[in-house]
Amino acid sequence: CPAFTDDDLIEIVRAGTALRQVAVASRPRVPRDVATVLAAEGKQEAVAALAANDNADLSEAALGVALDRFSNAPEVIAALAYRQVLPLSVTERLVVLASEAVREHLITRHALAPETAIQFADFARERATIDLVDQARATDDLPAFVAGLNSRRVLTPSLLLRSLARGQIGLFEHALAELAGTPHHRAWLMVHDAGPLGLKAIYDRAGMPPRLFQAFRAGVDTWRALQAEGGDTGSAAFRQRMLERFLSQRPDAAREDLAYLLERLDRPADDGWRGAVSAA
Repeated sequence: CPAFTDDDLIEIVRAGTALRQVAVASRPRVPRDVATVLAAEGKQEAVAALAANDNADLSEAALGVALDRFSNAPEVIAALAYRQVLPLSVTERLVVLASEAVREHLITRHALAPETAIQFADFARERATIDLVDQARATDDLPAFVAGLNSRRVLTPSLLLRSLARGQIGLFEHALAELAGTPHHRAWLMVHDAGPLGLKAIYDRAGMPPRLFQAFRAGVDTWRALQAEGGDTGSAAFRQRMLERFLSQRPDAAREDLAYLLERLDRPADDGWRGAVSAA
């Protein structure tokens, strides 16, 4: 019905059932204010219908809200991905979340370079892994877990730097042992060697990139300094202090790794736990 004003439609969205919300989201024209309320308050099926409606005036912010709310809903992700026009920021987020078929569409339709898509997908995998390890406290069988990561070729320098910066020294030790083919107790001694040679030796033996050594050196030194100050090294407070102090040293790390760590710095303390449960 063309007689409804924007305020009428917003009232219907806020007071109506999912069926009525879908009806509003599917109208031949959905004004920006109405689309914004639907993205923020609509039920999942209504947001999917809204995303599939190219005549819905969805701002970049509203698209981001829809992604925040329904990042685990494939139908919403696909509907957003198949919109005719998408901001680059939204496209990049969708590449991380989308299925392989939808990702191919994004690369083709929105001129996103394949290497960019692969980079974002790898970044998402690493982030999910480290968030899960961070909250589960590295599982009861860390050597097996690390071996599994290595077998899937995701035991990367990027993953290890992110884990170390968040206080996961155990994961770092076992990863170097795995990559270097060295027993863990020997890797532990070399990582925690007070001199300048032990860490460098095991780092090189593991085939890690020379350009990142100083960043890893800073991470290990930061962890040891905080441990000496006292406190539970397994606590969320310790991980937060570790991250803050590590970043304050301006480590020479890849831009995407620093972006990840800064994002983690901004999250509430319990946010990682929700992410870990979701990833699990």
